[in-house]
Amino acid sequence: MPTHRLRKLLREPYWLLLGGLVVVGGMLGVALARVQTDTAPALFGHAWRGDVDDTRGALGALLGLQITVLTIVLSLNAPVIQSAANQYSPRLVPIYLRNAPLRRAVPFFALSTSYILTAVRELGVIEDDGIRPRPVLSGAIFLLLVALCLLIVFLARTFRFLRVERVLGLVQHLIVSATERRIQARLKRLPLDPAATLRLPADATSLLASSSGYLAEVDLPALARLARRWNVRVRICITVGEYVDQEEVVGWVVADGRGPVDAHVLHGLAGTLLITSAREPDCDPALGLRILVDVANRALSSSSNDAYTARQALQQIRSVMRRLAALPQGDWNVVDPDGRARVSVVALRLRDYLFLAVDGPLHYAGGDPEVLEEVLQIALTVGLVARDAEDRAAAHALLARVLAEVQGSPERGRFHRLLTQAERVRASFQGERRTSIERGRADWLPD
Repeated sequence: MPTHRLRKLLREPYWLLLGGLVVVGGMLGVALARVQTDTAPALFGHAWRGDVDDTRGALGALLGLQITVLTIVLSLNAPVIQSAANQYSPRLVPIYLRNAPLRRAVPFFALSTSYILTAVRELGVIEDDGIRPRPVLSGAIFLLLVALCLLIVFLARTFRFLRVERVLGLVQHLIVSATERRIQARLKRLPLDPAATLRLPADATSLLASSSGYLAEVDLPALARLARRWNVRVRICITVGEYVDQEEVVGWVVADGRGPVDAHVLHGLAGTLLITSAREPDCDPALGLRILVDVANRALSSSSNDAYTARQALQQIRSVMRRLAALPQGDWNVVDPDGRARVSVVALRLRDYLFLAVDGPLHYAGGDPEVLEEVLQIALTVGLVARDAEDRAAAHALLARVLAEVQGSPERGRFHRLLTQAERVRASFQGERRTSIERGRADWLPD
């Protein structure tokens, strides 16, 4: 989908900035290579004097130094990424590459590299055999010093990615961006009705995937617009993040007149489904949630046995669940003015995200009270923010599951704090503001 690539390029202007600095560097290199006088104030010193061959040799040496330093720094950054992939989750690698601080230093190296290369080329074509001031070399030294200073600063900031708090915060920000800036912003402009039902006849035409890969995004506005233009109704039966094979059924289409659906209509509708070779987190909050769960699961493994790191991951999951509750629950049904569903896309519900978030940590926790306490907080959050009765029932079932983990343990004393938290959660579910324990520990004014 070329339009998707164009939108992604405009949404992430990194490559535009990189290309712009390359052009600016080339223009500066050409302009200063033609300057053969020293008009700078004496405060900054005099320009380097030499002929064309000496200047080109000095510029080549600066370029070699720059490439060597950049190669060494990048080789030092690789173990940081590898360590994060091994310790936390391999799904963090593309996120690291996108947010690595060293990435911000690369445009300045591109600027100085373009400057040096164009200056060397320009010095090779001008007719000049004399020894004169060469400000172009002074400019190259200045740009290289700026690039190296920024490289040192960003290299120091790279080591912050070794902290688990930084990793978890980065993933949480990614999920928030996917839910609030992409999904909610796109859905709020559409007439949605979660209660609407799209009934398809048995002879509905199947919509096939155009390629193999992961469903990264459904362009719901474009899909609804095309469905109205061609007088068809569409049901997408797979969720974002699922893997599909080429020519696999991803949905169903039926014409308003119950007639056959043209091939060009099916091709146009399939074009609104973005299928990529890897899952993309831009419109897939479940992927970010999976990364947080991976961190918790690896921390609870027998090789790590780090319950506190798992609890930190669960705290971020709790915050994410609160954000996910703001999404439209149920299938995304775009309706016509008459209230009938025009397009229906299957979507995950809050209870689906809840199962994804806690099933792994509960399996690996092994009755650890520290982890179970945070799972209780997730249950409390979902139970309070859920708008659907089944989602609230899932939170209540999670509370019962945690208590079942405790009841089978012979060491009841370890779970005293956990049981206290469970009573608070139960009281909150029942609409009570204070538990019996809190009433006994303090004097409260009458309600």
